[in-house]
Amino acid sequence: MSYVVSSMLSFVDTMPRYRIRIIDKYVTVTDRNYVRFRLGDTRIIDTLGDNRRQLDRITDLMRRIVEQQKFFVDTVTLAAAASPEGVYAFNDRLSKGRAEALKQYLVRRFGRRIAPLLTVRWLAEDWQELTERIREDRNIGNPKTILELIAAEKNPDRREHLIRQRFPKDFAYIRLTIYPQLRAVNFRYSLRRKGMVKDTIHTTELNTAYARGVELLQKRKYAEALYILNEYNDRNTVVAHLSMGHDERALELLDAMPKDAVNEYLKAIACSRLGRKDEGREHFLEACRLDPRMEYRANLDPEITELLKR
Repeated sequence: MSYVVSSMLSFVDTMPRYRIRIIDKYVTVTDRNYVRFRLGDTRIIDTLGDNRRQLDRITDLMRRIVEQQKFFVDTVTLAAAASPEGVYAFNDRLSKGRAEALKQYLVRRFGRRIAPLLTVRWLAEDWQELTERIREDRNIGNPKTILELIAAEKNPDRREHLIRQRFPKDFAYIRLTIYPQLRAVNFRYSLRRKGMVKDTIHTTELNTAYARGVELLQKRKYAEALYILNEYNDRNTVVAHLSMGHDERALELLDAMPKDAVNEYLKAIACSRLGRKDEGREHFLEACRLDPRMEYRANLDPEITELLKR
């Protein structure tokens, strides 16, 4: 493919672009971790499995949030969940005990000052998470039927029994692969921005990504510029497309933009390249009508020269 790059960089709009940034007074941070426990046990054992890394991850994030200066920490909600394996009533007691054990572990690590912030929650069996994972896992042979069974059967113990009985192969896979992902501890940090009265404020900030796209365009790095500018669909996007030879796309964007001398001139260039000379000539003449200076730059662009040939 060959195409002509006209002297279009003079049409690059170098005006800074700004964007509205919304700052919220209340911010929530969530985190999901997998702390292993021995079967039927609630004790925190840091040498078990990957527990040391998981516990360090929990405490590192908590320390950073508690010690930062931009927000007050209103609450830290700690929610432990179990898989459906076993009897629901036992899993309810187990998940509660594990949540309480983890709270005490964190109090020992951070001191009594952290205790008032910690709120404990627990979920005996995380069927909602299980449902979502079954829906997304392509290795399960009968996902639709299993999901229908889960929705229809209200008794959690009978529900698991029926899945095991009717879909033994799928159940074996779910028990081995998905159940461990349900035995999780979720943290929810509820934060409040210091010194802020309103719930939200709007502020403007320089769009540095867009500025980088314009800079690349001016340096004739058209593909890199278009990667950034493509979402804006403005004149600079058009210049990048024309510089890459994407003439139809450039004309499509121009048709949706307000009518002015520059846009009409760029339409003339795109039409010339696409072999639509009569249409291109009309756009060029309209550009000259809107801004007589366009007539004098025609010699800079071979496409316009081609349009004017009889």
